[in-house]
Amino acid sequence: MSAYANKRFLVIDDQPLAREALRTIAQNVGAFAVEFASNYQDAIYRIRNNAPDIILCDYVLGEGRSGQQLLEELRRFNLLSDDTIFMMVTGEQAYEQVVSAVELVPDDYIIKPFSPDKLLLRLDRIVAKKKFFAGYYQEKRKQDYAAALALLAAGRDSEAGRPYRYEILRQEAEVHLAAGDATAAEAAYRNILDNYEFPWARAGVARALHHQNKLTEARAEIDRVVASTPHYFDASDLKANICMAQGDNEEAQRVLDEVAKKTPRNYQRKRLLAQAATLNGDTATATAMMADVVANDTMPGAVSPDDQLTLARSQVNGNDLIAAEKVLLGLRESTVQNFSLAQQASYSALLALACPEKGKARFAGLRPALLATPLPGEIRLDVLRAALAAGDLELADGQARELMAGEEAKKVFSTVRKLYALHGRDADLREIQRQVALLRIHHDEPGAAPG
Repeated sequence: MSAYANKRFLVIDDQPLAREALRTIAQNVGAFAVEFASNYQDAIYRIRNNAPDIILCDYVLGEGRSGQQLLEELRRFNLLSDDTIFMMVTGEQAYEQVVSAVELVPDDYIIKPFSPDKLLLRLDRIVAKKKFFAGYYQEKRKQDYAAALALLAAGRDSEAGRPYRYEILRQEAEVHLAAGDATAAEAAYRNILDNYEFPWARAGVARALHHQNKLTEARAEIDRVVASTPHYFDASDLKANICMAQGDNEEAQRVLDEVAKKTPRNYQRKRLLAQAATLNGDTATATAMMADVVANDTMPGAVSPDDQLTLARSQVNGNDLIAAEKVLLGLRESTVQNFSLAQQASYSALLALACPEKGKARFAGLRPALLATPLPGEIRLDVLRAALAAGDLELADGQARELMAGEEAKKVFSTVRKLYALHGRDADLREIQRQVALLRIHHDEPGAAPG
């Protein structure tokens, strides 16, 4: 009996003749159960409800979708286990896009046309690899990073691990990053680059440097990747994040806008573009992107209350207060009651700005917590804006001080400066910057007490 007789196959292709051809090939390698998905949404539904063992997915899925976008969505929502085989089927003309999409790489790709023997050879190779990494996958799922690294190290030094040397090194780097050791991750990626110039390894170095806040070095590394591998869109996302961390929000928006036009159905990228546009002061683009996300990101559970808050934020920034009020009041009160403090802070601040008579009291009620609680930078900006509008200078200056002292200072400085200028408080912001700088100097002095 074939090793694949008990495996469930899912063939994803928008062309009926192509689906039949793939089913015939799968049956010729011994498959008994072969299901079809004719489009992107159908594929997600089938995988979510009854995950197959092996997926054969055409790169071009019609309606502006691609197999790579499907793979991104499956990984985003953890619908694809490490044990599932995902093979991309592509024509010669799409080959470059497939091999460049290395951040969320399929298990393998195969170029049409191909024979059953070729598919069998590829499947056997993937199955052997999955078997080799099975123990590691288990420890990774448990987030036992020490055990995962020990298994990878043992595999790297074994005869069986020789064919997977670079994959082992890559996984080691990824585990170091997941465990919060960006320095070790950087070293692991550079070890790979000492032997071969993989774009994903160069991007990994940039990501590790970004985690270490070495932004100039990270920018130089990711610029090399973007220039040399134009279809590696995740590298552009990383570049945009690094640019925003540097305060270069205009370049972040430009990079994302260019890539978003090539991947119009990638809603995670549109969320990132909305963030860059907001920081760049382009409220029209931010609003358009988030409206698109809320209306069209149709994966069940994809659109979250945070997305609604982000849409309302862009509308408030664009002074479309009626639209923002509608979005905010459209959230169920039960949903709002279950918000985290950060979400409550954003909701109340935005509502106070969009509709003071309905939001002012709620915002004032949170004031003690807002003065005392650490908040993400994006939320602090909401609170800062509402506090300035309400004339609560103590709350506003407290948020500005924390923003200027935090890791996101460069990222948000332009926005903070514009808000203070709008209220005629430029000198007050300069004083806050002076105080933060003095505290930083004192903290960095030899013998200074730790923060």
